[in-house]
Amino acid sequence: MNLFSLDDRRVVITGAGRGLGRAIAEVVASAGAHVTLVARTRSQLVEVESAIKDVGGSAEIVCADLGDLAEVARLGQVLAGSGVDGVVHAAGITHREDAADFSDSDLARVLRLNLEAPFVLSRELVRSRASRAKASHVFIGSLGSSIGIPRAVAYVASKSGVLGVVRTLAIEWAPLDVRVNLLSPGYFHTALTDAVLDTPEKVARMEMRIPLGRLGRPNELGGAAVFLLSSASTYVTGQQIIVDGGWLAS
Repeated sequence: MNLFSLDDRRVVITGAGRGLGRAIAEVVASAGAHVTLVARTRSQLVEVESAIKDVGGSAEIVCADLGDLAEVARLGQVLAGSGVDGVVHAAGITHREDAADFSDSDLARVLRLNLEAPFVLSRELVRSRASRAKASHVFIGSLGSSIGIPRAVAYVASKSGVLGVVRTLAIEWAPLDVRVNLLSPGYFHTALTDAVLDTPEKVARMEMRIPLGRLGRPNELGGAAVFLLSSASTYVTGQQIIVDGGWLAS
């Protein structure tokens, strides 16, 4: 028995059009899951779907604006028809600005996509019974789930808040045999970090801070996602798994 196999499992992955969401989708599909790719931009999803199918994987796409909570609720209802064995909430944004200058609209926008939307989607899946017994809900945190990050107050609020959501849902949904965990990446090579680490000097300084001596590669987060979605983690719930190359330990 392969405890890490995702054969015959249906997994929804939001933010699957690019970055860490795409990388997780490709790794999860390679483990045998049928993946439902969710994002706002159809062209990105079509590209990911083709990449997965080209290597023998199984995927479908659903376009949705996860910044619209009414649309997120409708997405949960749409997914209810097929049943869901796992969900990875990889969609997310950030906004960098001094806290004193943060606008109400930017604060609301970041909290809505990073914190409210994943909760609403998981809630709808459980309400509709689309989330099957032994289902696994994987929320995405960050280093901001554990520490403060200057000029990122809304992002840190959302990522530390989602840890509280995960712990609470893990307790409430345990009787339903639904597990809920947080997967927190450190610094990875993505468009999001490229905007911050935009010079070789900045990258070098960051790599000196990481015990493993380099930024993460997006597919390296996929293995931890497979673990949380698979039978290898059936006694793991309410936990935060940090994949950061040792950054927080140093």
